[in-house]
Amino acid sequence: MKFISASLLVGTAAAFSPSIHCPHQTLSSTQLNARKPFISGNWKLNPQTKEEALTLGNEIAAAITEDSPDVDVALFVPYVFIESTMGVVGDKLSVGAEGVCPELKGAYTGAISTSMLKSIGVQWALAGHSERRVIYGETDDYINAQCRKLIEQGMSVMLCIGESLTEFEQDLAASVCAVQLKKGLKGISAEEMSRVAIAYEPGQCLV
Repeated sequence: MKFISASLLVGTAAAFSPSIHCPHQTLSSTQLNARKPFISGNWKLNPQTKEEALTLGNEIAAAITEDSPDVDVALFVPYVFIESTMGVVGDKLSVGAEGVCPELKGAYTGAISTSMLKSIGVQWALAGHSERRVIYGETDDYINAQCRKLIEQGMSVMLCIGESLTEFEQDLAASVCAVQLKKGLKGISAEEMSRVAIAYEPGQCLV
């Protein structure tokens, strides 16, 4: 996977690197930073047409060359554009979904399941994005169910965490993120964490 300028990736999430405590050691920031970078962009409710999605996807893929630094890149796009975008980006980057329903089937009008996504080649999906938490009322328990279902299906998840602007101003960022991490990752083993990425949305940016 290769690197692309963040300006071309329509999203605001940044990598979140909390201190990780192991039984016999504490990993330093240098050790954490040595991990392979993962750059992703969330298209949200954009673009407005299939043609625009194809153009954007093609331009992003074209910017990734043999001279680009070695990092992982992913785009999280609206459901209706996933397959089309996959077709134009090829194997230069991953194309994921902006969300998923933790149920596999049933009376859940408008929902998209992990099995549906997997059947068209999707391996990544977002969970816990601030807009889903605030606008759609998705709870930590629901977000955890999304994460666990993706892992159960052999897929990967980008868990989004972050405080609100008010919480940031009250110096609650660390505690809010700690709770979201603990609840969002409940039931996911250390071995399964290889299929989890954490994205941090700073409260001061949510304006």
